[in-house]
Amino acid sequence: MVTFLHPWALWIGVAAATMPVLIHWWTRPRPVRFPLSTLRFVREAVRQQRTWRRLRDFVLLALRTLAVLLIALAVARPQWREPLQVSDLQGGDTIRVVLLDVSQSMAARAGAVEHIQRARTIAANYLRYRPGLAANLVLAGARPYGVFDGPSTNFEALRDELARCRALPERSDVNRAVDMAARWLAPASDNDRRRRELIVISDFQRSNWSKVDFSPLPGDTNIQFESTAPAEPPPNVAILGVQGRASRAGAQLDVEIGNETSATRKIAVDVTVGDATHRLTGACPPGRRTTLTEEIRSCPSGWWPGEARLAGVDDALPNDNVCPFVLHVRPRPTYILMTRQPRGRRATSSLFLECALAPAAGKERRQGGDASPRVIRVDPVALDSSVVASGDLIVLDHPGKLGDEAVKLLAALLRRGRPLLYVAADPIDATNLKRLREASGGSLQMPVEFTPPPAGHARRDLVLTSVQRESPPFEIFGDHLTSTLDQLRFAGGLGSRRLETGVDADVLGRYNDGSAAIVLTSSDAGALAVLNADLAASTLPKTAAFVPLLTELVEQLLDRHRATTRALSGEPLVAQLPAEAGPAHGLWTVGPSGVDGGRCGQLVDEAAGSVWRWAAAGQPGVYCVQRGDATVFAMAVNIPEEESQLDALTPDVLTGRMAAGRMAAYRGVADEDRRRDDSWKWFVLACVGCVMGEMGALIVFRT
Repeated sequence: MVTFLHPWALWIGVAAATMPVLIHWWTRPRPVRFPLSTLRFVREAVRQQRTWRRLRDFVLLALRTLAVLLIALAVARPQWREPLQVSDLQGGDTIRVVLLDVSQSMAARAGAVEHIQRARTIAANYLRYRPGLAANLVLAGARPYGVFDGPSTNFEALRDELARCRALPERSDVNRAVDMAARWLAPASDNDRRRRELIVISDFQRSNWSKVDFSPLPGDTNIQFESTAPAEPPPNVAILGVQGRASRAGAQLDVEIGNETSATRKIAVDVTVGDATHRLTGACPPGRRTTLTEEIRSCPSGWWPGEARLAGVDDALPNDNVCPFVLHVRPRPTYILMTRQPRGRRATSSLFLECALAPAAGKERRQGGDASPRVIRVDPVALDSSVVASGDLIVLDHPGKLGDEAVKLLAALLRRGRPLLYVAADPIDATNLKRLREASGGSLQMPVEFTPPPAGHARRDLVLTSVQRESPPFEIFGDHLTSTLDQLRFAGGLGSRRLETGVDADVLGRYNDGSAAIVLTSSDAGALAVLNADLAASTLPKTAAFVPLLTELVEQLLDRHRATTRALSGEPLVAQLPAEAGPAHGLWTVGPSGVDGGRCGQLVDEAAGSVWRWAAAGQPGVYCVQRGDATVFAMAVNIPEEESQLDALTPDVLTGRMAAGRMAAYRGVADEDRRRDDSWKWFVLACVGCVMGEMGALIVFRT
């Protein structure tokens, strides 16, 4: 399809092209009478000259007319484009839906212009009044919405909304947006023969659009893809996420960097936690991710907002150069050890557990410190519910038969988020675990059911033959895992059989007899781990693997107990608040600078404790839940990391497989950039050729 940048020049050119014709007509030779006596030779000479002159005049007229038309075409600047599937050249009644991508990647810049600015200009051309046209605009973010409830002729309102829209720090739910457009494009009746058009304007980022489904659209829908993406993905370096593991002794921060450029980049990241700033440096290969790690000094316990910022980076998407995060420094943990074994120096299972849970407790007490965890022994027979509820982790080892009140208390604490570690050594432990599962209702989905071993069958010399090597607690041993497992022998414990309602992945390790060795499963907000062995009869406590193995298992339980501290902008947020936050009454939220905390969702009481619910998380930043002036919980809202990957789908994928058999066409800014707008130069050169041809014709036809 050909369009013209200056179409008015064509009309002037056509008018000017008539001038050579008129001049030739006005200046044509006319007969002149001469008195001659002999006419036969004169008539022959005149006939020959007339034929020669007519040929000369035709050649000159054609060259002059063509030269004028070529000049007009050069001024008109023809633009060669692919034919459009949707344009105002089609007549008749039409329903048109413009779907505009407003995800974070649309804020990327090509030169000094953002993709969203190009998109608004393109969309405005499709939202102009035309007789018989009804249109609507869909802004496709994490929660797509339309300007009207259906197609409308109020084009002024559509264009006003278009002018106000901006790229949002979120990803686009494209399938939900397509479903919305499909409802409006659906025929109102069997006699509805209106033309149906869908214009999709986006950068067609691969991470967002690779799974789009256009099949809900009516089969006769005409789809026009308008791309704002340049020919090559713009260079971008981004902070994809920040993870921190903190204690009162110190913290480790891991900053993940993504390099979407064609060269290795030297990276510098300034990380701010409280009043302290740390500089992390490293190199990131092209098209890869790298993690920068920093050990920071100890912080007082509490919730610490932080921010990681790339230094000295000028790329296509500045918004992902900053990443807020939350560092939670836990206070000294308290472990409740429920056991009937007495405290003493004898090598009992409970003594091994107490020493492994608080390995530095004795030294800390002698030095007057309090950073080490503390272990409180509780007799299950004389159970104090307030003491049990005060613990961060409840450990059961040789508890004997648990009473009904103890089982109900443990089930309630498990539902409210308190983690449990059960060391199953005696046959009665199978009954305790079954009663605990029944008291928890359907919230505790164990992958196996533990059963007492057959009478007279001693479980001894068991070895771990199947473990999840890449997951805690075994990943800590790395390449030494095989040699570590070879020296371990286990005894005691329970048999097990698989339950259909559970998840096999919750079994972290198995013995050579097929029974489960370590199980870790969730229950509402809490978590339950089962270590199936009698520690006093096993070699595990006598090896160097015991403390790191138990520490990693405890950390897994506490991590599941902790509420997540990261959410995505524009998407639903449901956060289980820590038990120490208390009831929802009296809690309130504080947003980052410029955000009204009163619009940051709702704090409600549920069966498992206080919950923070937000239908759509706000702009990136750190949001805090406070009681009075004290922060009891904090959450970092981030940009989805896939929005930093700016590579786009190819046109053939969009118009072929993605279009689901519908008529589709593609036009992109990349095509405009690749297309050389230099045809006017050739028209000028052709015009010069015509002038030169005229001079040559005058020489050849000289008279």
